[in-house]
Amino acid sequence: MNRFALLTCILSAVAAAQPAPPSEAPATPTQETTTATPPPAIEPSAPANAAPESTAPAAEAGPAAPAPSPAREAAPSEPVRARAREVDASRRECPDDLEAEDEETNDAHVLVPMQLTVDGRSLTPGRIELQGLRWLTDAQVRTLIGAPRADSEAPLGGSEVHLYLRRLARSGLFARVEPRVRVSETPGPAVLEVHLEENPVVTAVEVEGLQDIQPREVSEKLLRLPHHVASKDADDESFTATLRVDSRRGTLSVVRPCPPPYPPRDWLARLERDTLQPGILLGGVAQALERTLKDLRDEGYLLASLSAVWTPDGRLVVKVDEGRIESVEVRGVDANIAARVQAALDLKPGTVFLRSDAKRALQRLESRLPFLQPAKLDDTASTRTRRARIVEVREPDGSRTYQTQEEPRRRERNREKVEFELSWQKFADWWDRRHDDEGISIEGKKVVVHLRPRQPDFDGEFLPDHTQVTGFSPGLSGRLRFWDPKDRVHTTLDAALTIPLRWGGQHLPNDPEGTRRQRRVNLLGGAKVQIPGVRLAELGAQAYDFTDTLDRWRLGDIDSSLYSALINRPDREYFRRRGVTAFATFRWAEDWLAGVEYRSDRYETMRSFAPPFSLFRRDSAPFTNTPVTEGRFDSVVVRLEYASGTPASTQVGSLFRTPETTLFDQRGDWDRRASLRGLLTLEVGNGPGGAGGDQRFWKLVNDLALDVPTGWESGLSLRVRTAGGSNLPEQKREALGGWTALRGYGFKEFRGDVSVLTTAEYRWDAIGLFADVGSVRTDTAWTEARVGLGASLHLGDGVRFDVAWRTDERATAAPEARLLFQRTF
Repeated sequence: MNRFALLTCILSAVAAAQPAPPSEAPATPTQETTTATPPPAIEPSAPANAAPESTAPAAEAGPAAPAPSPAREAAPSEPVRARAREVDASRRECPDDLEAEDEETNDAHVLVPMQLTVDGRSLTPGRIELQGLRWLTDAQVRTLIGAPRADSEAPLGGSEVHLYLRRLARSGLFARVEPRVRVSETPGPAVLEVHLEENPVVTAVEVEGLQDIQPREVSEKLLRLPHHVASKDADDESFTATLRVDSRRGTLSVVRPCPPPYPPRDWLARLERDTLQPGILLGGVAQALERTLKDLRDEGYLLASLSAVWTPDGRLVVKVDEGRIESVEVRGVDANIAARVQAALDLKPGTVFLRSDAKRALQRLESRLPFLQPAKLDDTASTRTRRARIVEVREPDGSRTYQTQEEPRRRERNREKVEFELSWQKFADWWDRRHDDEGISIEGKKVVVHLRPRQPDFDGEFLPDHTQVTGFSPGLSGRLRFWDPKDRVHTTLDAALTIPLRWGGQHLPNDPEGTRRQRRVNLLGGAKVQIPGVRLAELGAQAYDFTDTLDRWRLGDIDSSLYSALINRPDREYFRRRGVTAFATFRWAEDWLAGVEYRSDRYETMRSFAPPFSLFRRDSAPFTNTPVTEGRFDSVVVRLEYASGTPASTQVGSLFRTPETTLFDQRGDWDRRASLRGLLTLEVGNGPGGAGGDQRFWKLVNDLALDVPTGWESGLSLRVRTAGGSNLPEQKREALGGWTALRGYGFKEFRGDVSVLTTAEYRWDAIGLFADVGSVRTDTAWTEARVGLGASLHLGDGVRFDVAWRTDERATAAPEARLLFQRTF
């Protein structure tokens, strides 16, 4: 609104939209029609991006008063007047295309044309003169703003003066627009002089000081034209054809009633096919540098600054400082922790600082020191509110220098009117960058990291558990963590609860007591501590009484529950386990784990309910759940694990611990990085034997997996799993067949004390091919090696559709098929 208030002031001094009609009475010698000397010129000035300002005029301005009219000049011929009125009327119908789109008020509906009088004489700007042009011609500028030709005799109106000055100021071609009114001593219309200073003409651009950025990138940003500037192919003038027919003759006139809305490309400095075309730098050098600097900072160069020198011959030399760190300061923690934070951030003074560097530094910090978190900054400290302007200095030799000047931070005002554009792309950009600079501020060239101790946090998860031995058993699991700000001891509490529901009328035939027993509530709870000083990842214990399985290495929890509820095929066997487990796990390196567990468990057989509780196949036989060796078992489990490239922030431990599955949290990106994972566990224990007394048993599990990406969505995956032991209870024996242990064959079709399974899969984008080969050893010999072949369709986010065929004598054309949501290796 300020620029339109200024425009109102100047128009009150120079515009006469409603001149008083000339009187037919002749002037008398006694009446004073002009001052003894011409009034001084009104010399306001305005930058190119604002309306012109006004100083107080020497002439008296006010409402028109009745006064004797001056002698009139010879009137133009009537055809000339008619043509002038026609052109003027057509131009009044043209929209003001240079109207700013973000203006809150349209001054055309508020500004009232005013009159200028000198000694009672009403003055009307009869014509407009453009002065100061160098690169452009008078005719070009008049065509751009829609002004009449220099020899036009049509008088100007206040609204036209308003429009022409606005178009000049907003064209981006001029650094200075000075309107002046020239009044002659003799009676006649006044002349509106507009003194113009063109923005610098650029004939050559040189970019210096770059390290990461290419000079061409800076030149493109500097010389980028707005999208509304017509392309070279669209510069042809539009026209309007008018046909008038009367009783005697017809007239066809071809005119262009409206001026071009924006400057043509040929006037402007620009890049065409990587070649600089000389011209006026649209908006000026300072504006182009500010735009370039904003683009650089938006692209992540948070400390970037620009300086430039323009010489009168059109040579522009731009020096880019990509922004090197002078120092890094940590606030919010004591000195000992601050030193560890500095090492974790790994931000080196003298290096170029990018937003991506800040993001990775904070990720490393949260990975290595999870008891700290970035402090939330207010708007005045955030890097998103950091602004800079380019300051221009004119030298005596005609050259101009430009420097970056940081603006003081200010809190943005709340606005009553809020406008926004809702789009998925904007939401995705915001989601990706919402925490990019949280906790980091910039003071000059110094990077300041703001931290605070992490507060206790709770993670909860819904457990949609479904089995054929309990039915639908929804539940919840939760984890509460307490962080020590001194990084001495961190405490975690774990718990899980599932409740079997009595849906479907399921029961154990002729065994109401067994039905009631299998519908008991499942409970599990535990506590553990982490002691980073001795690299102890977890030290704790669990107590439980719940329905458990040792088949989690085959199929994920979600997939097993889904196919149990849909088609009565969970591909898992279950038993009741009640007891306690104590454990200690050391993580002496980011990629390595070593641990020991003591287990004291009582196992109980569970049978599948009848009829099957599933959406389909309800008329089929209940799913076979093999009986277990019941009784109390005491054992010790020793484990060694390796996972390459595992971040330090990866959580260690599992709520449902088994010797067959890893303690590393495997949630992450499987397909886009090379990785090698290995699990080795040895369990030795005592329990009920086949002869009736207790006997010692042992079991060894070795599971290796290798992922080798060959592209963004392609790669090779290999797996080798061997497991077996001696005197194993039934629940710990090995078996192959089913998903994902020898796909294409029936669930646990091959059983024994030892098993070997190998898997190879290659993926091309969304398509994959795989082969499984496996064999088991019974009491006397190994079974023949079985091969399963199949293909997969990857649907993104870990979801895949697999089909598999067996290749032995029982092979059929119809494959086994599964839609899987979890990967187990």
